[in-house]
Amino acid sequence: MFALNATDYPLLILTLGSNDPVKLDQWFASSVTQAPDMLSRPWVIDLGSFPGHVDIGEMVRVCRKFGVTLAGVMGAGGGALSQASAMGLACLPNADHLAVLPVVQPAAEAPPSPAPVAPTADGARVVASPVRSGQQVWAQHQDLVLLGTVSAAAEVMADGNVHCYGTLRGRVAAGVSGNENARVFVRKLEAQVVSIAGVYMAEEELAALPQWGQSAMFSLVDHRLQVAALPDS
Repeated sequence: MFALNATDYPLLILTLGSNDPVKLDQWFASSVTQAPDMLSRPWVIDLGSFPGHVDIGEMVRVCRKFGVTLAGVMGAGGGALSQASAMGLACLPNADHLAVLPVVQPAAEAPPSPAPVAPTADGARVVASPVRSGQQVWAQHQDLVLLGTVSAAAEVMADGNVHCYGTLRGRVAAGVSGNENARVFVRKLEAQVVSIAGVYMAEEELAALPQWGQSAMFSLVDHRLQVAALPDS
């Protein structure tokens, strides 16, 4: 009923065969727990794979119950898109155009998502050009360094820290694979969502911060995001 697929994204895609969270719970118990290595990679939920209404909150609850790190959703629209965004989940394009292969054993690591990214000797990935609306940048097992602006509706994600030296207007997620020690450093904060290890702040809450429009540093303390101004250089 459910299927787990690998694509060119360095993510696993959960294809929904039902909108019943109880059935999803049963599928996890009978299938995924037999292959725990699958839980070492971030997942996305393909909402476009099921034609009816899907309660994203319930599906996320079941996934996290079994230790899944959710990076985002695919194929979300309307209310589902707003709900996913408010939960700090990246909203990725529909997976219909991607070739998918059933996962029996954990899939080999795929290359990073297409972006003008260059690896550096210190293990970080550097994006020298602006990240435009609709573009996604992924730094797997590394920090992400952004030298330019991140536009609204762009998404930047890293397993490690994220450093943005321009204005951040899109969505940013650090510690995507569950690293609670990851941090987000922003030169000018105008973000739609900031997330660390799945704990997030949405734009309404971010805009109320004294650091809005200024430099900021985000960290995770006791499962809550803490925000401070960057020290003056």
